[in-house]
Amino acid sequence: MTEQELKEYLRINFPKEDEACDWKEMKNLKNSFAGDEGDDVISYVSAIANIEGGHLVIGVQDKTLEIVGTDLSRLSFNGNQATPESATFKLTEHCTNLSSEGLAIEEFVTEDTHKTVWIIHIPKHLSRRP
Repeated sequence: MTEQELKEYLRINFPKEDEACDWKEMKNLKNSFAGDEGDDVISYVSAIANIEGGHLVIGVQDKTLEIVGTDLSRLSFNGNQATPESATFKLTEHCTNLSSEGLAIEEFVTEDTHKTVWIIHIPKHLSRRP
């Protein structure tokens, strides 16, 4: 998929930011899965899951949906290069009420510009039982 094709895909499927969809630039994801920062991926995923679930699009400019990509080569978990699968595990590890059912990360790398975009599909948090 070219950058232009990805941009069109994003505009059709994730046309605006709202409580169920957030766009984040996050060019460098290093430490952005720490779970103790207010401005990290885990915090955004948890907030979206607390509402009704939705999507987090990483690698695009806030407000414009311009593709900037994100440098996943700098992101690792337990010394291993991050993948959508390991990132999904990290999210369920830190968001204890987040169901792994419906949680998925799609990775897109543009053919022409080699920019990486992640779309995190986030289910609603599981209800806590008394």
